Amino acid sequence: MRSRRGISFFDQRPRKNKEGLFGRSEELEMLINALHARSWVAILGPRMVGKTSLAWAGANTFAREMKYKVIFVDLRNAETSRQATEKILSRLPKSIFDTISKYIAEVSFSTGSVGASVKLRENVTARNALEDALFALKDTILILDEVQNVKQGVKNFLQALAAAFNENDSLLVIFTGSYAGVVKKLFEATYREGLYGRPPVEILLPPWPEWVAAEFLRRGFEHCGVSVTQREIQEAIWRLGTLPGWLNLYGLRRCLGATHAEALQRVFKKAVNEALKELEHFLEGRSPKAREVVKRLAYGATWSELEKTGISKDTLSRLLEVLTKELFIVVKDEIGVYRFSDPIYRYAAEKLQLNEG
Repeated sequence: MRSRRGISFFDQRPRKNKEGLFGRSEELEMLINALHARSWVAILGPRMVGKTSLAWAGANTFAREMKYKVIFVDLRNAETSRQATEKILSRLPKSIFDTISKYIAEVSFSTGSVGASVKLRENVTARNALEDALFALKDTILILDEVQNVKQGVKNFLQALAAAFNENDSLLVIFTGSYAGVVKKLFEATYREGLYGRPPVEILLPPWPEWVAAEFLRRGFEHCGVSVTQREIQEAIWRLGTLPGWLNLYGLRRCLGATHAEALQRVFKKAVNEALKELEHFLEGRSPKAREVVKRLAYGATWSELEKTGISKDTLSRLLEVLTKELFIVVKDEIGVYRFSDPIYRYAAEKLQLNEG
């Protein structure tokens, strides 16, 4: 019978304590030190790299020591500052709602669980509601997960955060996501006032080195009593890359009884489909030439080779900047070749269909 310890080792939920966080000791120490320095923090990196786990583990470690509370807000589906504000308000303690009642049209609390459903009054500004709510939070770490998805009303959203930064010394914020949207504005030097002049501490979370990925799989399989070969571990890393999320899912499937081939194929298919959806979303509204550039990156290409698609220099520069600095999925090697750094995205780009004409 397989040990439950192994299955919990490959738990699909974010790691919320430092004991369960694997291969991120340096980043964890950096995060905790930043929180002790009263800095706000932005954890940046690609999907499935473990940003949420690091945020939770660091926040909970600091909170236990300093008697703080931790509030987690998932902003994946919040595209406007108003939606983001309503999501943040929905996660706040009930006691805060007395302070911000004048902004609230509807609020309903979930029975037996943390959180609520909040709707702002139509005639109030989200910025004022968020400012007042954040000012009322004491001894709290607020984790804003996938904050880069907030695209509309960013200026007002940032102004509310700036006010909280300047006026509430006991509030700490951890942002997770990519270097886009809100996070990018926080770091841009053109924003001089308030929080903008003091950007968060940046922690860039790259994929694991191969040796860390291999050790992660070996240790997990030891916990659940699954016998694996070195070849199987190497093949899993070769096919799936070293993003912790996909290796974790492969390990879980093995611990639940799947063979190496079954687990690898199912996780590979799921990962490529997710990466393909992300690439398609990225290409929405862009020209067919941008699509051709992304497809060529699957095989590696120099700047001059990418220019042969007919794309303009400015558009190509911006496209590569987003892929390298915002999504973290493309790198430029020492001889000037741009390529996908992760095999999953490379396979997904190969599957992109070019528009005819």
